[in-house]
Amino acid sequence: MNSRIKMLLAGAMMAVSIPATTLSAAEPQQTLHDAREQAPAGIIGMWKVDLAASTYKGTKPQVATRTFAYTEDGKILVSFATLNAAGALSSGHWAAQVDGSPAIEYHSSTGALAFNVVSLKKVDDATLDLTVTRHGKVSLQATYKISPDGKTLTYSYEGNVIVYRPWNLSN
Repeated sequence: MNSRIKMLLAGAMMAVSIPATTLSAAEPQQTLHDAREQAPAGIIGMWKVDLAASTYKGTKPQVATRTFAYTEDGKILVSFATLNAAGALSSGHWAAQVDGSPAIEYHSSTGALAFNVVSLKKVDDATLDLTVTRHGKVSLQATYKISPDGKTLTYSYEGNVIVYRPWNLSN
C-alpha cells in the first residue's frame, strides 16, 4: 500500500476511533481472501426491498436498495440507498473482505468523511455477519442471509427483518 493511501486510510480510521496501529508496516500483512471464493453464491447483484414482506420496528421507508459487487483486493462493495417515509434520501457504501477485517463506511450525511467502521464475516454458504462500529463502540450487529433459490436476501438487525428481492431496475 503506498504511503499516501496508508495516510488517508489511517486518518479515516482515526475519525471513527480505530487505532492507527492497525495499519502499522511493522505488523505482518494479513493474507487477503478473495470474496469471489468466500461470499455466498447469488448475493452479488442489485436488490430492492419488499416492503410487504419486511418487518420494521419503526416507520417503513418508501423504498430501499442494496447492491453487492466484487471490487479490488478481494472485497465486496456494498452500496445502499433509502428513501424514508418523509421523502429524505440517504445513501452510502463500503468495501470489505469477508474475513472480519475492518473497512470504512461512507454515508451521504457525512460526505467524504468516514461514517462507520464495518466488518463482514462469512458464517456459512448462505450467511454473512455484519458488525458496524462507531466511535469505537459496536452500534449494530446484523446478518445477511440468501435463500437457497437466490431470490430472497434477508437483512436482520435489532428486531428488523428486511426482505430484499433481485432488482433489475424495471420493478
